Amino acid sequence: MILAFLLVVVAGDEVVPTEGMYFRDINRCSYFAYNLEHNYVGKKQLNISAYCKPEMVSEETRFWD
Repeated sequence: MILAFLLVVVAGDEVVPTEGMYFRDINRCSYFAYNLEHNYVGKKQLNISAYCKPEMVSEETRFWD
């Protein structure tokens, strides 16, 4: 088992399905979380939040970084 970071996205009151969106690097996961929360001019979008949740996963897990 290894430590990975799962990208979690919440739109309004609903968690968006992101199962399998694992990253080895917290900084890479945080990059996507930040960009999902902010629009192209850097302002925070309403009702969208994203964060990285640490989880232990198997070594065969697919990563996105």
